[in-house]
Amino acid sequence: MSVRGALLACLAVAGLAACTAAPRPEITSVRFGAVTLPSGVARSNLDLAQDFLELTFALESGEKLDHLLRYEEPVRVYLASPALAAYAPDLADLTRRLRTEAGIDIAVTDDPEAAQIRLEMVPAEEISRIFPTAACFIVPGETDWRGFLNRRSDARLRWSDQETLGKAAIFLPVDTTPQDVRDCLAEEITQALGPANDLYRLPDSIWNDDNFHGMATAFDMLMLRVLYQPELRSGMSREEVARLLPRLLDRENPKGRGLPRQPRQPESKAWARAIEAALSRDAPRSKRVSSATLATEIAAEMRPVDHRLGVALLTLGRLSLRRDPAAAADEFTQAYALFMRQFGPDDVRTAQAGVHLAALALGTGQYRLAIELADRHIPAAQAGQNAVLLAGLLSMKAEALAALGDTQAAQATRLDSLRWARYGFGDTDGALAREQAQLAALLRLEKK
Repeated sequence: MSVRGALLACLAVAGLAACTAAPRPEITSVRFGAVTLPSGVARSNLDLAQDFLELTFALESGEKLDHLLRYEEPVRVYLASPALAAYAPDLADLTRRLRTEAGIDIAVTDDPEAAQIRLEMVPAEEISRIFPTAACFIVPGETDWRGFLNRRSDARLRWSDQETLGKAAIFLPVDTTPQDVRDCLAEEITQALGPANDLYRLPDSIWNDDNFHGMATAFDMLMLRVLYQPELRSGMSREEVARLLPRLLDRENPKGRGLPRQPRQPESKAWARAIEAALSRDAPRSKRVSSATLATEIAAEMRPVDHRLGVALLTLGRLSLRRDPAAAADEFTQAYALFMRQFGPDDVRTAQAGVHLAALALGTGQYRLAIELADRHIPAAQAGQNAVLLAGLLSMKAEALAALGDTQAAQATRLDSLRWARYGFGDTDGALAREQAQLAALLRLEKK
């Protein structure tokens, strides 16, 4: 189940400040290109084995599974809603990646009867009525929204009731942004193949509800590739799978052979509850701030400290920005330093903190620093296929260029930002209106 956009939907930065989901946005000509990521993960295969077991033998609800679940036949995906036709290239790219990087026999089909996974778009309001915190979700045993609604909740197939994976429906919001739909496709289809759990502790996975990653990563593809090795099959116990994992991972992930295990802080339910409360738009701001503060305190006590502290600091900074800008600046700076130490400048997490520092530099007249930060992290936003982040970084750069008097470069950068903002925010929300107003201001400056 995806809670897309909980952390990333709104950037509290100049030019892209307050944003909401746009009703029925149109797909623009801007689209991220097809990618194929290098295979393998440079972490101990012993640690990766533990990740695999937690992803495949537990659910996000906390329920434990007593046997492995995967498809034992070729997987075919059907686009059941006409509105999904605009996303056919995204789906084609995802299924190609799954074939190439994970070795799974999966493809799109025009025959609904031949499909194991059916995709259907429904109004976001209908989705939130069933799952208030979800943007999109998977339902095993279903083929369409009407059938899902007509079936009593106690008659619906539970994930844990399955002996092997079979028919499933994925429900996506029709009235959200292209970015959200694309991200939902990536997360829900990959999880529908078997790794049904979400883990906040994973630093480099789309199966993490902090939503920093909107596309399947090399880690995700490795987990799927191992899951679909011929030595494994549906119905195997956790103990049976655990015995086979060292050999399978050493074969499929040479980068992890012989690497020592690293100390890692396990999942924290207390931290998860705190960060989710901080991100709840229905809660009073005071409650959100106190929850973000608690999440920061819990993460700071973890040993070793990991990316969850950066997530909490960014969340607290965003919530504190208007009330206490100095404190927010300190929180953004701490998050940036933490992500730089853990991941370096080319990671999407570091770029998320970097866009806030670029905004701070812009607001204090440090225009060259704002440009430097934007240029440093634009490649990570592009590689991570995050249009919201990319639009924000480009917006910062355009403002700084304009302030330095380079109106021609500022105009070109602003146009680029506008294109990505349209993809990330949709066509009718306030962020786009502000982008257009700022572009008009730049054009006026050029004429003077």
